[in-house]
Amino acid sequence: MKQTASAQQVINRLAERWAKASKSSAPCRLGREPRRCRGGGCSACTPPHEFEIDREIAQLINRGAFRRPGKCPYRVVASHLVVGLTLGPEPARARSAGLLRLDPVAELKSARKRIGSLLFATGLSRDDIEAISMSNESDRRQALYAVLAAERALEKALALFQSQVPAKTSRSPRGRTGALHNQAVARAMALAWRQLTERLPAKDNAKFQGLLLAAIVSIFGHPGEEPVDRIRQEAASRS
Repeated sequence: MKQTASAQQVINRLAERWAKASKSSAPCRLGREPRRCRGGGCSACTPPHEFEIDREIAQLINRGAFRRPGKCPYRVVASHLVVGLTLGPEPARARSAGLLRLDPVAELKSARKRIGSLLFATGLSRDDIEAISMSNESDRRQALYAVLAAERALEKALALFQSQVPAKTSRSPRGRTGALHNQAVARAMALAWRQLTERLPAKDNAKFQGLLLAAIVSIFGHPGEEPVDRIRQEAASRS
């Protein structure tokens, strides 16, 4: 599968699915009914097929890797990935090293677009708004001028952020921050595996290695390089 979504978009999508599943009243029936050979879920489940991690989870379900009653692997994996990649210690260290979790250029462009729509709806040009605000001190006119000033401030901020973006960027994180994110995914998957199987993965567990690789590919589009045994030991020390 060719990866086109950014890491943040994948995390956002997993968070949306997790929130939606949390509000669902349908309980997971995995482990409470005869195991299916195909289907990638229980009778109450419509398995997602958005990312590589979804396909890997489906295969593991079909192979009987997850048997804990009432534990939906899709929901468990999504919750650990979202929390691990937003609130865990590795993302915190990555942000302190200078990596922004959100794309400031995209966020500023979005905000500028919304402000532009608001100004357009007034039927006035920006010059008109500025001229009227100087001769009319009504609250509405001053509010419109404040919006105009905000647009200009956003344009300055956008120019500054764009000047810091390299000519070519890679979707996959590299260097120290990339290693930290790989560690965060490995830790999240180890904890999800423990919740789904009641044990942490062994170093040579091929099923877990496949799940971990699928998670990293789904989010960053490249295989991980961090050893899993150290992540496993750290997760065990926190249990």
